[in-house]
Amino acid sequence: MTDTIPGNPSIEAVHTGPIDLTRPHFVDVGEPVMSGLARLLAQLGHQVSGSDVRDSAILEGLRAAGVRVYLDHDVARVEGASCVVCPAGARNVPQVRAARAGGIPVVHPAQVLDRLAAGRQLVAVAGSHGKSATAGALAHILRACGQDPTYLIGADLTGPGSGAQLGRSKLLVAEADGSDLSFHFLAPSIAVITNVTSHPEHFSNQADLLRAYVTFGCRTAVNGFLVVNADCVGATVAAHVVAAERPDLTVLRFGWDRTADVRLLDVHAEGWSASATARMPDGTQVRLTLPTPAAHHLANAAAAMACAVALGLDPAEVSGALCTFAGVRRRFEHVDTRAGVTVVDSYAAHPHEITADLQAARTLTRGRVFVVFQPSGHARVLAFGEQIGRALADHADYVLLLDVHDAAPQVRSGADPTAIMARLREGTYCLPLGPDHAARVIGRMAGRGDLVLTMGTGDVTSYGAAILNRLASRSEVTLSA
Repeated sequence: MTDTIPGNPSIEAVHTGPIDLTRPHFVDVGEPVMSGLARLLAQLGHQVSGSDVRDSAILEGLRAAGVRVYLDHDVARVEGASCVVCPAGARNVPQVRAARAGGIPVVHPAQVLDRLAAGRQLVAVAGSHGKSATAGALAHILRACGQDPTYLIGADLTGPGSGAQLGRSKLLVAEADGSDLSFHFLAPSIAVITNVTSHPEHFSNQADLLRAYVTFGCRTAVNGFLVVNADCVGATVAAHVVAAERPDLTVLRFGWDRTADVRLLDVHAEGWSASATARMPDGTQVRLTLPTPAAHHLANAAAAMACAVALGLDPAEVSGALCTFAGVRRRFEHVDTRAGVTVVDSYAAHPHEITADLQAARTLTRGRVFVVFQPSGHARVLAFGEQIGRALADHADYVLLLDVHDAAPQVRSGADPTAIMARLREGTYCLPLGPDHAARVIGRMAGRGDLVLTMGTGDVTSYGAAILNRLASRSEVTLSA
């Protein structure tokens, strides 16, 4: 099926002919998906290089994997490259302009993923949120069941760079980005839609967004599977349209709704554990337990179970594997507890995600919930600022609000955290000047039994270490006294 959306920014901006991956150069190679693709190509024996402006543990891991890493964006780095791989937000950087001027093909990461999928059975996980948790859960299931898949996930499973690994089997599990329509490059054997909510960065209305997911679903391979969230109206509508156009596909629904083929029942959350009974399409039931207080992660696990059913795995073995799945990094991740204060790291940036993680936080403590929040993207703040502020005001006791993180600052359009602040009560938030200032504020205010969430994108994840160090020093002073 051809792309049904005019003006596809991914397809129009990149090379669409044959792609030579013998010597690719990656722009912003330290980003999760970019680093994962670079790692996979290096493991396949390609001569891979990449540029970024800041060193990191991820880049160190790429060097160890044989990737030549440059800590600059010097245009000379693209000389001799067979292609230049860049994300949508980096189309106008000097290296990309130099590649175009020199006749070097510029390609989107999704095109590289499509090439990697050739000869493999691709499971592509799309959705406005929940992609990393679902893809990570499925990769964990397959590894535990002896399938040894290749996987590409936009988050780490354990240490830095652990979100991508080359496997020996023909299975490939990967996230599929719908925010810029790049998932239209893919033709998966199993297409997953975790949910369909707003992407204000690229879609002006819900109808265009829905059409994008319909096109993605219709690109599924002949006699393939479409796995959709039965609790999301947009996902179920997209599935209905796709099923009408592609009657050869098998649609599997997951979730709490009675229409779900993999249905969650008897949900229970207590402490750092969430469990439910999962009823399979054939009526059998298995117990599912995850080591997380975030009950909404059960839906991601159910999506992974539906994929496993499509692949013919035994439900009992699958549920057993999920019980050992620790989740992906930054998805309500317990960092540590010091002086009786627990620090949790969360990637949540959408109002729904923020609300869900704050509700999970409330189940863990009778104390107060502090949030260090970094909004994600100026377009998202413009669209959802008031909703984000309302979610924080309703569920957090105190908010430390950081500046907006945006990989594409050219779309600022005057957006700032003002709309979020307007929903917060005076005296329940501050604007910290860096991690040390935030650590001092929390170190002064937080007490035993309280919980701190570092939440959002950007460098907010680094604030946890400063906060924990401050709490530890406070504890040492108390003990010495």
